[in-house]
Amino acid sequence: MQRGPSFEDAWRVEFRRGVLQYAVLAIVKNHESGIHGYGIARELQEKTDGLLQVKEGTLYPILHRLRKERLLNVYDEKSDSGPSRKVYVLTGEGDRVYRQLTVLVRDIFQKLEVLGHD
Repeated sequence: MQRGPSFEDAWRVEFRRGVLQYAVLAIVKNHESGIHGYGIARELQEKTDGLLQVKEGTLYPILHRLRKERLLNVYDEKSDSGPSRKVYVLTGEGDRVYRQLTVLVRDIFQKLEVLGHD
């Protein structure tokens, strides 16, 4: 009988998925003129010391989902050295959602910190 993923592994995947969506919004927010997918992946790895390292198969579905939710816009940027690249920018709604999530994330981690010290 083959067992599925452990509770811990399943929880880790779900938690990481939510954190990655927030992190992508944060990175795009910091690049008002836009940023391409490779730049997002590089910043995720560098700024989290590899904790949130992603592969294309993980990042691009997140970007697609955020576009579908109208939190990101995309445009093509011409490149002198090859094909054009997709550049992602935050929409007004994306900015609003990011700001609300920032407050929520801060509050959650503050409360979790309190729980861990009782």
